[in-house]
Amino acid sequence: MKKMKLFPKTFLYTFFMLLFITTSMHLMIYFFYPKVYLSRMQDQLEKKMDTLQQEIKRNAAAEAGQIFSDFAKQNNVNVTVECAGSEVTYMGMDFQISLYADADMVFDVSNLENAESIIVKNKTMEADDGIEIQVEVMASAMPVKEAVDMITFLLPFTFGAAILFSIVFSYLYSRRITRPIFHMLNVTNDMKNLKPEAAFHVQDEDEVGLLAEQINQVYEQLLATIRSLDEEKEHMLAVEKSKTVFLRSASHELKTPLSGLRILLENMQYNIGKYKDRDKYLAEAVAKVDELSGMVRDILDTSKVQDLQEEEKQKLYAGGEIGAVLQEYAMQIADKKLEVTDSIPEDCMLFMSRNTFQKVWSNLIGNAVQYTEQGGQITIAADTDKIWIENSCTPLTEEQLAYIYEPFYRVDDTRAASGGNGLGLYVVRELLKKEGFRYVFEPVEDGMRFTIFL
Repeated sequence: MKKMKLFPKTFLYTFFMLLFITTSMHLMIYFFYPKVYLSRMQDQLEKKMDTLQQEIKRNAAAEAGQIFSDFAKQNNVNVTVECAGSEVTYMGMDFQISLYADADMVFDVSNLENAESIIVKNKTMEADDGIEIQVEVMASAMPVKEAVDMITFLLPFTFGAAILFSIVFSYLYSRRITRPIFHMLNVTNDMKNLKPEAAFHVQDEDEVGLLAEQINQVYEQLLATIRSLDEEKEHMLAVEKSKTVFLRSASHELKTPLSGLRILLENMQYNIGKYKDRDKYLAEAVAKVDELSGMVRDILDTSKVQDLQEEEKQKLYAGGEIGAVLQEYAMQIADKKLEVTDSIPEDCMLFMSRNTFQKVWSNLIGNAVQYTEQGGQITIAADTDKIWIENSCTPLTEEQLAYIYEPFYRVDDTRAASGGNGLGLYVVRELLKKEGFRYVFEPVEDGMRFTIFL
Protein backbone atom coordinates (compact mmCIF):
# COMPACT_ATOMS: atom_id res chain seq x y z
CA MET A 1 0.00 0.00 0.00
CA LYS A 2 1.40 3.34 -1.04
CA LYS A 3 2.02 5.69 1.85
CA MET A 4 0.15 8.99 1.86
CA LYS A 5 2.31 12.04 1.22
CA LEU A 6 2.71 14.82 3.72
CA PHE A 7 0.40 17.44 2.15
CA PRO A 8 -2.74 15.26 1.84
CA LYS A 9 -2.02 13.74 5.24
CA THR A 10 -1.78 17.17 6.88
CA PHE A 11 -4.84 18.38 4.98
CA LEU A 12 -6.99 15.42 6.07
CA TYR A 13 -5.82 15.57 9.69
CA THR A 14 -6.60 19.28 9.90
CA PHE A 15 -9.93 18.97 8.08
CA PHE A 16 -11.25 16.13 10.23
CA MET A 17 -10.12 17.87 13.39
CA LEU A 18 -12.00 21.04 12.41
CA LEU A 19 -14.99 18.97 11.28
CA PHE A 20 -15.11 17.24 14.65
CA ILE A 21 -14.93 20.56 16.50
CA THR A 22 -17.63 22.26 14.40
CA THR A 23 -19.92 19.23 14.54
CA SER A 24 -19.53 19.03 18.32
CA MET A 25 -20.27 22.74 18.68
CA HIS A 26 -23.41 22.54 16.51
CA LEU A 27 -24.72 19.52 18.44
CA MET A 28 -24.05 21.26 21.74
CA ILE A 29 -25.92 24.34 20.55
CA TYR A 30 -28.84 22.27 19.29
CA PHE A 31 -29.25 20.19 22.46
CA PHE A 32 -28.11 22.50 25.25
CA TYR A 33 -29.11 25.99 24.09
CA PRO A 34 -32.89 25.53 24.72
CA LYS A 35 -32.27 24.17 28.21
CA VAL A 36 -29.83 26.93 29.09
CA TYR A 37 -32.16 29.58 27.66
CA LEU A 38 -35.16 28.21 29.58
CA SER A 39 -33.16 28.03 32.81
CA ARG A 40 -32.06 31.63 32.32
CA MET A 41 -35.69 32.72 31.81
CA GLN A 42 -36.70 31.01 35.04
CA ASP A 43 -33.89 32.71 36.95
CA GLN A 44 -34.89 36.10 35.57
CA LEU A 45 -38.55 35.51 36.47
CA GLU A 46 -37.49 34.48 39.99
CA LYS A 47 -35.53 37.70 40.43
CA LYS A 48 -38.47 39.78 39.18
CA MET A 49 -40.79 38.08 41.66
CA ASP A 50 -38.35 38.85 44.47
CA THR A 51 -38.46 42.49 43.45
CA LEU A 52 -42.28 42.31 43.32
CA GLN A 53 -42.37 40.84 46.81
CA GLN A 54 -40.29 43.70 48.20
CA GLU A 55 -42.61 46.24 46.60
CA ILE A 56 -45.77 44.50 47.95
CA LYS A 57 -44.24 44.49 51.44
CA ARG A 58 -44.01 48.28 51.31
CA ASN A 59 -47.74 48.67 50.45
CA ALA A 60 -51.07 47.62 51.95
CA ALA A 61 -53.04 44.70 50.52
CA ALA A 62 -55.71 47.06 49.19
CA GLU A 63 -53.12 48.82 47.02
CA ALA A 64 -51.52 45.61 45.68
CA GLY A 65 -53.88 45.21 42.75
CA GLN A 66 -52.39 48.08 40.79
CA ILE A 67 -48.90 46.81 41.50
CA PHE A 68 -49.77 43.31 40.21
CA SER A 69 -51.44 44.80 37.12
CA ASP A 70 -48.39 46.93 36.28
CA PHE A 71 -46.07 43.96 36.88
CA ALA A 72 -48.13 41.75 34.51
CA LYS A 73 -48.10 44.33 31.71
CA GLN A 74 -44.45 45.31 32.07
CA ASN A 75 -43.16 41.73 32.09
CA ASN A 76 -45.70 40.18 29.69
CA VAL A 77 -46.95 37.64 32.25
CA ASN A 78 -50.27 36.64 33.83
CA VAL A 79 -50.48 37.13 37.58
CA THR A 80 -53.18 35.27 39.55
CA VAL A 81 -53.67 36.65 43.05
CA GLU A 82 -55.64 34.89 45.82
CA CYS A 83 -56.34 36.94 48.95
CA ALA A 84 -59.08 36.64 51.61
CA GLY A 85 -60.92 33.95 49.64
CA SER A 86 -61.10 35.91 46.40
CA GLU A 87 -59.04 35.33 43.24
CA VAL A 88 -58.10 37.89 40.61
CA THR A 89 -56.05 37.40 37.42
CA TYR A 90 -54.10 40.25 35.88
CA MET A 91 -53.47 39.59 32.18
CA GLY A 92 -50.17 40.46 30.59
CA MET A 93 -50.35 37.69 27.96
CA ASP A 94 -53.05 37.06 25.38
CA PHE A 95 -53.90 33.64 26.83
CA GLN A 96 -54.51 32.00 30.18
CA ILE A 97 -54.36 28.34 31.15
CA SER A 98 -56.17 27.18 34.22
CA LEU A 99 -53.58 25.26 36.15
CA TYR A 100 -53.45 24.44 39.82
CA ALA A 101 -49.94 23.90 41.00
CA ASP A 102 -48.56 23.99 44.47
CA ALA A 103 -44.98 24.20 43.24
CA ASP A 104 -43.06 25.97 40.53
CA MET A 105 -43.06 24.13 37.23
CA VAL A 106 -42.61 24.37 33.53
CA PHE A 107 -45.59 22.99 31.66
CA ASP A 108 -44.64 22.03 28.11
CA VAL A 109 -47.66 21.39 25.91
CA SER A 110 -45.85 21.89 22.63
CA ASN A 111 -47.01 18.51 21.38
CA LEU A 112 -50.66 19.65 21.52
CA GLU A 113 -52.19 21.49 18.59
CA ASN A 114 -52.13 25.30 18.98
CA ALA A 115 -50.80 24.93 22.51
CA GLU A 116 -48.19 27.02 24.27
CA SER A 117 -45.25 26.36 26.60
CA ILE A 118 -45.51 28.09 29.95
CA ILE A 119 -43.47 28.75 33.07
CA VAL A 120 -45.36 28.84 36.37
CA LYS A 121 -43.99 30.34 39.58
CA ASN A 122 -45.86 30.34 42.92
CA LYS A 123 -44.98 32.55 45.84
CA THR A 124 -46.61 33.67 49.09
CA MET A 125 -46.20 37.39 49.68
CA GLU A 126 -47.03 39.53 52.70
CA ALA A 127 -48.36 43.09 52.41
CA ASP A 128 -47.40 45.96 54.68
CA ASP A 129 -50.53 45.40 56.78
CA GLY A 130 -49.60 41.74 57.40
CA ILE A 131 -52.12 40.16 55.01
CA GLU A 132 -50.76 37.16 53.08
CA ILE A 133 -51.28 37.00 49.34
CA GLN A 134 -50.89 33.84 47.23
CA VAL A 135 -49.35 34.83 43.92
CA GLU A 136 -49.08 32.64 40.82
CA VAL A 137 -47.09 34.02 37.89
CA MET A 138 -47.52 32.43 34.49
CA ALA A 139 -44.98 33.34 31.78
CA SER A 140 -44.77 32.21 28.19
CA ALA A 141 -41.85 30.04 27.09
CA MET A 142 -42.48 30.79 23.43
CA PRO A 143 -39.11 32.62 23.04
CA VAL A 144 -37.43 29.32 23.75
CA LYS A 145 -39.47 27.55 21.09
CA GLU A 146 -38.79 30.36 18.63
CA ALA A 147 -35.09 30.16 19.39
CA VAL A 148 -35.12 26.39 18.83
CA ASP A 149 -36.93 26.86 15.53
CA MET A 150 -34.42 29.50 14.44
CA ILE A 151 -31.47 27.29 15.41
CA THR A 152 -33.00 24.35 13.55
CA PHE A 153 -33.38 26.59 10.50
CA LEU A 154 -29.86 28.04 10.65
CA LEU A 155 -27.87 24.97 11.65
CA PRO A 156 -27.67 23.42 8.12
CA PHE A 157 -26.36 26.72 6.71
CA THR A 158 -23.85 27.30 9.50
CA PHE A 159 -22.75 23.67 9.36
CA GLY A 160 -22.24 23.89 5.59
CA ALA A 161 -20.32 27.16 6.00
CA ALA A 162 -18.21 25.53 8.72
CA ILE A 163 -17.37 22.61 6.40
CA LEU A 164 -16.42 25.02 3.60
CA PHE A 165 -14.29 27.03 6.02
CA SER A 166 -12.65 23.82 7.27
CA ILE A 167 -11.76 22.81 3.71
CA VAL A 168 -10.30 26.23 2.81
CA PHE A 169 -8.47 26.61 6.12
CA SER A 170 -7.10 23.04 5.98
CA TYR A 171 -5.80 23.63 2.46
CA LEU A 172 -4.12 26.95 3.29
CA TYR A 173 -2.76 25.66 6.60
CA SER A 174 -1.40 22.47 5.00
CA ARG A 175 0.32 24.47 2.26
CA ARG A 176 1.81 26.86 4.79
CA ILE A 177 3.08 24.01 6.98
CA THR A 178 4.39 21.74 4.22
CA ARG A 179 5.89 24.39 1.92
CA PRO A 180 9.12 24.79 3.96
CA ILE A 181 9.43 21.01 4.19
CA PHE A 182 9.04 20.60 0.41
CA HIS A 183 11.58 23.39 -0.05
CA MET A 184 13.94 21.56 2.31
CA LEU A 185 13.39 18.35 0.35
CA ASN A 186 14.35 20.03 -2.93
CA VAL A 187 17.36 21.82 -1.45
CA THR A 188 18.64 18.74 0.39
CA ASN A 189 18.29 16.80 -2.86
CA ASP A 190 20.59 19.38 -4.48
CA MET A 191 22.89 19.06 -1.47
CA LYS A 192 22.90 15.30 -1.93
CA ASN A 193 24.17 15.91 -5.46
CA LEU A 194 26.80 18.30 -3.96
CA LYS A 195 25.67 21.35 -5.93
CA PRO A 196 27.75 24.28 -4.64
CA GLU A 197 24.88 26.79 -4.99
CA ALA A 198 22.45 24.68 -2.92
CA ALA A 199 21.31 26.65 0.13
CA PHE A 200 18.22 27.63 2.07
CA HIS A 201 17.15 31.26 1.80
CA VAL A 202 16.19 31.74 5.43
CA GLN A 203 13.46 34.34 6.04
CA ASP A 204 11.66 33.08 9.13
CA GLU A 205 13.14 33.23 12.60
CA ASP A 206 11.15 30.30 13.98
CA GLU A 207 12.38 26.75 14.54
CA VAL A 208 12.10 25.93 10.82
CA GLY A 209 14.25 28.95 9.97
CA LEU A 210 16.83 27.96 12.59
CA LEU A 211 16.86 24.40 11.24
CA ALA A 212 17.41 25.69 7.69
CA GLU A 213 20.26 27.91 8.86
CA GLN A 214 21.91 25.02 10.69
CA ILE A 215 21.59 22.81 7.60
CA ASN A 216 23.26 25.58 5.56
CA GLN A 217 26.13 25.72 8.04
CA VAL A 218 26.54 21.94 8.07
CA TYR A 219 26.50 21.85 4.24
CA GLU A 220 29.09 24.64 4.03
CA GLN A 221 31.33 22.71 6.43
CA LEU A 222 30.77 19.55 4.38
CA LEU A 223 31.72 21.33 1.14
CA ALA A 224 34.77 22.82 2.83
CA THR A 225 35.79 19.36 4.06
CA ILE A 226 35.24 17.87 0.60
CA ARG A 227 37.28 20.67 -1.01
CA SER A 228 40.02 20.10 1.54
CA LEU A 229 39.98 16.36 0.84
CA ASP A 230 40.03 16.99 -2.92
CA GLU A 231 42.99 19.33 -2.53
CA GLU A 232 44.73 16.78 -0.32
CA LYS A 233 43.94 14.07 -2.86
CA GLU A 234 45.34 16.17 -5.71
CA HIS A 235 48.38 16.93 -3.61
CA MET A 236 48.92 13.24 -2.83
CA LEU A 237 48.49 12.34 -6.51
CA ALA A 238 51.01 15.02 -7.44
CA VAL A 239 53.40 13.71 -4.79
CA GLU A 240 52.99 10.14 -6.04
CA LYS A 241 53.49 11.27 -9.61
CA SER A 242 56.57 13.23 -8.55
CA LYS A 243 57.90 10.17 -6.71
CA THR A 244 57.31 8.00 -9.77
CA VAL A 245 59.12 10.46 -12.03
CA PHE A 246 61.91 10.80 -9.50
CA LEU A 247 62.37 7.03 -9.14
CA ARG A 248 62.40 6.55 -12.90
CA SER A 249 64.98 9.31 -13.26
CA ALA A 250 67.01 7.89 -10.37
CA SER A 251 66.92 4.41 -11.92
CA HIS A 252 68.06 5.78 -15.24
CA GLU A 253 70.77 7.87 -13.56
CA LEU A 254 72.13 4.85 -11.68
CA LYS A 255 71.92 2.53 -14.65
CA THR A 256 74.69 4.21 -16.66
CA PRO A 257 77.50 4.10 -14.04
CA LEU A 258 76.45 0.60 -12.98
CA SER A 259 76.72 -0.60 -16.58
CA GLY A 260 80.17 1.00 -16.89
CA LEU A 261 81.26 -0.58 -13.61
CA ARG A 262 80.03 -4.00 -14.75
CA ILE A 263 81.94 -3.76 -18.04
CA LEU A 264 85.07 -2.68 -16.18
CA LEU A 265 84.84 -5.61 -13.75
CA GLU A 266 84.12 -8.17 -16.51
CA ASN A 267 87.14 -7.00 -18.49
CA MET A 268 89.27 -7.33 -15.38
CA GLN A 269 87.77 -10.76 -14.70
CA TYR A 270 88.72 -12.09 -18.13
CA ASN A 271 92.08 -10.25 -18.35
CA ILE A 272 91.11 -8.44 -21.53
CA GLY A 273 93.76 -6.08 -22.93
CA LYS A 274 94.74 -3.19 -20.71
CA TYR A 275 92.44 -4.38 -17.96
CA LYS A 276 95.04 -6.97 -17.01
CA ASP A 277 96.51 -4.20 -14.89
CA ARG A 278 94.05 -4.92 -12.12
CA ASP A 279 95.59 -2.64 -9.52
CA LYS A 280 95.03 0.38 -11.74
CA TYR A 281 91.46 -0.46 -12.70
CA LEU A 282 90.48 -1.65 -9.24
CA ALA A 283 91.18 1.89 -8.08
CA GLU A 284 89.00 3.17 -10.94
CA ALA A 285 86.26 0.70 -9.93
CA VAL A 286 86.45 1.91 -6.33
CA ALA A 287 86.11 5.50 -7.60
CA LYS A 288 82.99 4.53 -9.54
CA VAL A 289 81.58 2.81 -6.45
CA ASP A 290 82.24 5.98 -4.46
CA GLU A 291 80.50 7.95 -7.20
CA LEU A 292 77.51 5.61 -7.02
CA SER A 293 77.47 5.83 -3.22
CA GLY A 294 77.39 9.60 -3.42
CA MET A 295 74.64 9.45 -6.00
CA VAL A 296 72.58 7.07 -3.86
CA ARG A 297 73.10 9.34 -0.88
CA ASP A 298 71.90 12.34 -2.90
CA ILE A 299 68.87 10.36 -4.08
CA LEU A 300 67.97 9.35 -0.53
CA ASP A 301 68.39 12.91 0.73
CA THR A 302 66.23 14.22 -2.09
CA SER A 303 63.52 11.61 -1.53
CA LYS A 304 63.25 12.78 2.08
CA VAL A 305 62.20 16.20 0.80
CA GLN A 306 58.97 14.73 -0.59
CA ASP A 307 58.11 13.16 2.76
CA LEU A 308 59.25 16.13 4.80
CA GLN A 309 56.73 16.89 7.54
CA GLU A 310 55.46 20.45 7.71
CA GLU A 311 57.47 22.30 10.32
CA GLU A 312 56.47 25.28 12.40
CA LYS A 313 56.90 28.49 10.44
CA GLN A 314 58.56 31.52 11.96
CA LYS A 315 59.69 35.00 11.06
CA LEU A 316 63.22 34.90 9.69
CA TYR A 317 65.60 37.75 8.92
CA ALA A 318 66.78 36.81 5.44
CA GLY A 319 70.09 38.67 5.66
CA GLY A 320 71.38 36.83 8.71
CA GLU A 321 70.17 33.41 7.56
CA ILE A 322 71.68 33.74 4.08
CA GLY A 323 74.93 35.03 5.57
CA ALA A 324 75.20 31.82 7.60
CA VAL A 325 74.71 29.71 4.46
CA LEU A 326 77.36 31.72 2.59
CA GLN A 327 79.86 30.84 5.31
CA GLU A 328 79.43 27.15 4.45
CA TYR A 329 80.59 27.86 0.87
CA ALA A 330 83.37 30.26 1.80
CA MET A 331 86.12 27.80 0.73
CA GLN A 332 84.60 27.08 -2.70
CA ILE A 333 84.01 30.80 -3.26
CA ALA A 334 87.63 31.53 -2.43
CA ASP A 335 88.91 28.69 -4.66
CA LYS A 336 87.02 30.08 -7.68
CA LYS A 337 87.82 33.68 -6.72
CA LEU A 338 84.15 34.64 -6.96
CA GLU A 339 82.87 38.10 -6.09
CA VAL A 340 79.81 37.79 -3.86
CA THR A 341 77.59 40.83 -3.23
CA ASP A 342 75.07 40.43 -0.39
CA SER A 343 72.86 43.54 -0.31
CA ILE A 344 69.81 42.22 1.54
CA PRO A 345 68.31 44.88 3.89
CA GLU A 346 68.51 44.10 7.58
CA ASP A 347 64.73 44.36 7.98
CA CYS A 348 63.96 41.92 5.15
CA MET A 349 61.78 39.22 6.74
CA LEU A 350 59.87 36.20 5.52
CA PHE A 351 57.66 33.58 7.13
CA MET A 352 59.14 30.08 6.70
CA SER A 353 60.54 27.22 8.73
CA ARG A 354 64.28 27.66 9.34
CA ASN A 355 65.16 24.14 8.13
CA THR A 356 63.37 24.68 4.80
CA PHE A 357 64.94 28.12 4.33
CA GLN A 358 68.43 26.70 4.86
CA LYS A 359 67.84 23.82 2.43
CA VAL A 360 66.49 26.17 -0.27
CA TRP A 361 69.31 28.68 -0.02
CA SER A 362 71.98 26.03 0.40
CA ASN A 363 70.94 24.56 -2.97
CA LEU A 364 70.60 27.97 -4.64
CA ILE A 365 73.97 29.23 -3.41
CA GLY A 366 75.58 25.83 -4.11
CA ASN A 367 74.30 25.91 -7.72
CA ALA A 368 75.43 29.52 -8.14
CA VAL A 369 78.93 28.74 -6.83
CA GLN A 370 79.15 25.55 -8.90
CA TYR A 371 78.05 27.00 -12.25
CA THR A 372 79.57 30.49 -12.02
CA GLU A 373 82.70 30.83 -14.13
CA GLN A 374 86.11 31.33 -12.51
CA GLY A 375 86.33 34.88 -11.15
CA GLY A 376 82.63 35.43 -11.80
CA GLN A 377 80.10 37.35 -9.75
CA ILE A 378 77.20 36.31 -7.49
CA THR A 379 74.64 38.88 -6.33
CA ILE A 380 72.06 38.36 -3.59
CA ALA A 381 69.51 41.17 -3.15
CA ALA A 382 65.94 41.89 -2.07
CA ASP A 383 63.22 44.55 -2.09
CA THR A 384 59.77 44.83 -0.54
CA ASP A 385 58.15 41.87 -2.29
CA LYS A 386 60.93 39.57 -3.53
CA ILE A 387 64.39 38.22 -2.89
CA TRP A 388 66.75 36.89 -5.56
CA ILE A 389 70.17 35.43 -6.30
CA GLU A 390 71.94 36.12 -9.59
CA ASN A 391 75.16 34.62 -10.94
CA SER A 392 77.22 35.29 -14.04
CA CYS A 393 77.19 32.44 -16.56
CA THR A 394 75.96 31.59 -20.02
CA PRO A 395 72.16 32.18 -19.96
CA LEU A 396 70.02 29.10 -20.53
CA THR A 397 67.78 28.78 -23.55
CA GLU A 398 63.97 28.43 -23.33
CA GLU A 399 64.29 24.77 -24.30
CA GLN A 400 66.73 24.16 -21.46
CA LEU A 401 64.54 26.07 -18.98
CA ALA A 402 61.59 23.82 -19.84
CA TYR A 403 63.41 20.85 -18.24
CA ILE A 404 65.46 22.66 -15.62
CA TYR A 405 63.33 21.44 -12.67
CA GLU A 406 63.35 17.78 -13.74
CA PRO A 407 65.36 15.53 -11.40
CA PHE A 408 68.88 14.65 -12.67
CA TYR A 409 68.53 17.04 -15.60
CA ARG A 410 71.85 18.54 -16.70
CA VAL A 411 72.10 21.23 -19.31
CA ASP A 412 75.24 19.80 -20.92
CA ASP A 413 78.19 17.51 -20.31
CA THR A 414 80.29 20.41 -19.06
CA ARG A 415 77.92 20.95 -16.15
CA ALA A 416 77.79 17.22 -15.49
CA ALA A 417 81.57 17.15 -15.33
CA SER A 418 81.56 19.92 -12.76
CA GLY A 419 80.06 17.54 -10.24
CA GLY A 420 76.39 18.48 -10.31
CA ASN A 421 73.81 15.77 -9.76
CA GLY A 422 70.90 17.64 -11.36
CA LEU A 423 68.85 17.64 -8.15
CA GLY A 424 69.42 21.16 -6.78
CA LEU A 425 66.60 23.05 -8.48
CA TYR A 426 64.30 20.04 -8.18
CA VAL A 427 64.73 20.16 -4.40
CA VAL A 428 64.22 23.94 -4.36
CA ARG A 429 61.01 23.64 -6.37
CA GLU A 430 59.57 20.94 -4.09
CA LEU A 431 60.36 22.89 -0.93
CA LEU A 432 58.95 26.19 -2.21
CA LYS A 433 55.79 24.47 -3.41
CA LYS A 434 55.37 22.93 0.02
CA GLU A 435 55.79 26.37 1.66
CA GLY A 436 53.45 28.09 -0.82
CA PHE A 437 55.98 30.57 -2.31
CA ARG A 438 55.95 31.71 -5.94
CA TYR A 439 59.28 31.63 -7.75
CA VAL A 440 60.84 32.11 -11.18
CA PHE A 441 64.18 31.13 -12.75
CA GLU A 442 65.03 33.34 -15.71
CA PRO A 443 67.98 34.45 -17.80
CA VAL A 444 69.35 37.98 -17.44
CA GLU A 445 71.84 39.92 -19.52
CA ASP A 446 74.98 38.07 -18.42
CA GLY A 447 73.73 35.14 -16.38
CA MET A 448 70.75 33.57 -14.57
CA ARG A 449 68.53 34.83 -11.76
CA PHE A 450 66.36 32.87 -9.32
CA THR A 451 63.64 35.01 -7.68
CA ILE A 452 61.41 34.11 -4.72
CA PHE A 453 58.33 36.31 -4.23
CA LEU A 454 57.58 37.13 -0.61
